[in-house]
Amino acid sequence: MESDLTNAITLSLSKASCLVLFELLTISYEAWRKDNPNDSSASAMLVNAQDGPQRAALWELEGSLERTLPELFSSNYADLVEASRRLLNERIG
Repeated sequence: MESDLTNAITLSLSKASCLVLFELLTISYEAWRKDNPNDSSASAMLVNAQDGPQRAALWELEGSLERTLPELFSSNYADLVEASRRLLNERIG
């Protein structure tokens, strides 16, 4: 199943949630970049959902991920997460 980790998936989210999530992620990144102007590492970036619509959009994303990924219920879930982290770490160098 680990070889499947590079496969693309499609998530279904409302356009409203997508717009709110995009704005939330953009604002979070801009705040992080302002506080870390010379940081090229993968240090922590907080995504702070400060209001109900932002939390609702994140919950919709979480639900969509849960409906899409059977791996969430796999007996080797922790191993799959670790393998996924390694793959993504390779992408960012």
